[in-house]
Amino acid sequence: MSPRLSLVTAHARRGRFAAAAAAFGNPLGRLPLAAEAVPIAGAFVCSLLLYGRIAGVAIEPGWRLLAGLASFFLLFVQLRLIDDLDDLERDYPAGHALSARREARRTRLVASIAASMILLVALNTGMGHARTAAAAATALAFAAPFVFKRLLPTHPLLCLPVFEGAPFAIFMYGFFLWRDVAGRELSFYVVVCVAGSMWTGYEFWKFSRKVGTTALQPYLLSARAIRVALNALLILALGINVSLSRLASLSQTYSIYAATLPLVWLVWLNASWPGPASRQGRPRWAGTRFIVAVELGLLAGLLLK
Repeated sequence: MSPRLSLVTAHARRGRFAAAAAAFGNPLGRLPLAAEAVPIAGAFVCSLLLYGRIAGVAIEPGWRLLAGLASFFLLFVQLRLIDDLDDLERDYPAGHALSARREARRTRLVASIAASMILLVALNTGMGHARTAAAAATALAFAAPFVFKRLLPTHPLLCLPVFEGAPFAIFMYGFFLWRDVAGRELSFYVVVCVAGSMWTGYEFWKFSRKVGTTALQPYLLSARAIRVALNALLILALGINVSLSRLASLSQTYSIYAATLPLVWLVWLNASWPGPASRQGRPRWAGTRFIVAVELGLLAGLLLK
């Protein structure tokens, strides 16, 4: 076969492959939250280290911790898939020319969610508290869009505690996994502080990631309301992180860092809001940068003492 004919044949094969991919579609597109995998893993590691430091119990790495990390990430992926399932009617309205694609995507999403639930059960075999926590987080993730949102269609803000309670329940999963592995209890206040520290970072990401874009904001909030929410989250993060530094007996240097970081973000956010019209797009303080800074400070405070 001549080189030119080989090249034509190769192009033809790639064309057929692309056509097939377009026809059948990638079941999920890119992996949901793939870009956020590092901060999600960081939240899991920081949570377990904090529980261990506060309880004075060191736990050895093993398969149960790896299974817990996989479950933690899978719970966030599942949360995203459930959200995508809820958005199908908006993305593909009734009578739309692509309604057949909507049903095909619905089938893929349902199958993916079912597979994730089965995998969660398998990953948490022998860890009763962790399995129950994963089930509770899953139930809350479903209840938010398919129960509360349907009951209160014209009052989305009334659904906020349930929608934002679902990720908080996922962060609580870290404690119940630690409890199964370490066999120890901790006070409710400690657990809420640790989970709350990670949750505020997640919420800051959620409410800031669309700032400066034309995308719909969470709960259809105005730019002013988003700004208020972000300021409130940073103030909450300041209080929680300073409390954590005392609970975990971290250094004075970290305590200063824990108090300074949210204040820096407050000044940065408000000084640059909403930004000049010539600089469209998400500002640098938005997204995962804040939670990554929180996690790096915690890791340094926990590991370098």
